[in-house]
Amino acid sequence: MLGPMAARDARPSLYISVDIEADGPIPGPYSMISFGASVAGRQDGASYTAADPEQLTFYRELRPISEEFVPEALAVSGLDRDRLVREGADPTVAMAEFRAWVREVSAGAQPVMCGYPASFDWTFLYWYLIRFGGDSPFGHSGCMDMKTLYATKARVPLRAAVKGRMPRELLSRRRHTHHALDDAIEQAELMSNLMLWTPPAPAPAADRSPRVTHLSWGRIEAEGLAPGKDMRLYPGGGRPWDWSEHGTRHDPGIAPQEVRELLDLGVTAVVLGQGMESRLGVAPGTLEVIRAAGVEVHVAPTPEAVEIYNRLALEERVGGLFHSTC
Repeated sequence: MLGPMAARDARPSLYISVDIEADGPIPGPYSMISFGASVAGRQDGASYTAADPEQLTFYRELRPISEEFVPEALAVSGLDRDRLVREGADPTVAMAEFRAWVREVSAGAQPVMCGYPASFDWTFLYWYLIRFGGDSPFGHSGCMDMKTLYATKARVPLRAAVKGRMPRELLSRRRHTHHALDDAIEQAELMSNLMLWTPPAPAPAADRSPRVTHLSWGRIEAEGLAPGKDMRLYPGGGRPWDWSEHGTRHDPGIAPQEVRELLDLGVTAVVLGQGMESRLGVAPGTLEVIRAAGVEVHVAPTPEAVEIYNRLALEERVGGLFHSTC
């Protein structure tokens, strides 16, 4: 006979994507001014079934609860705060309607709020549910962070779990508009794609970025590679860095084409070592190329750059360019 806990564990989960817009960083002093919700899908054991994210939705615009607001935060949503003061829904009524909607769409399942990132949206949503009605249909911890879900499945650090670094097949084709319902629907698609995604197998050791084992003036050594004066390192290996290949000089510095090679190899971070005395510049446009690809970049004197690179090489696919003299 199954005990109470076993019966509870067998209950399916219904994932509800929630996005909120606020006029400040925390609830109480500041207000949640709108929120949207979309049913993403249902998990029953190891099986996940995606829903049509436009079919079961909820949206409300709320009357602010205080006079305080941050203009920059308010501007994100584009909502007229004066209009919300006059016409926004009473929070007590809106949260009661939301509770009823959640319980209706999740009948027979455990509702789980999911967000990207969940930390901000859950903070406001849970506070409002408790402050205006004293009850949460999600309980006190029924939330799923999509960034954490991706980081766990992709085996990358949480700071690398950003949309710009995710495989394209995971992303929704919908625009992120900062309208709470639009964004909840977009992120419901992301949630389903993540739940159904089978990530590629871990890269073999041969495809990992080689760590730098020695640095001195005019000499760099890295795992599995011959020593060199200047080195280009990337997942799976490296080679001597010949500045003349792409026109790099001390001034204006590292050329954009140098980093395009690394980006083409699928790196998640780029480290640029400017020399022992930081005399190697970075050409205009080089950093823009990296950032446009959604890739993290570090620029530092070579001793510091090597430390950063070696730390990242333990966790992710990092590429680096290192100059070992001036």
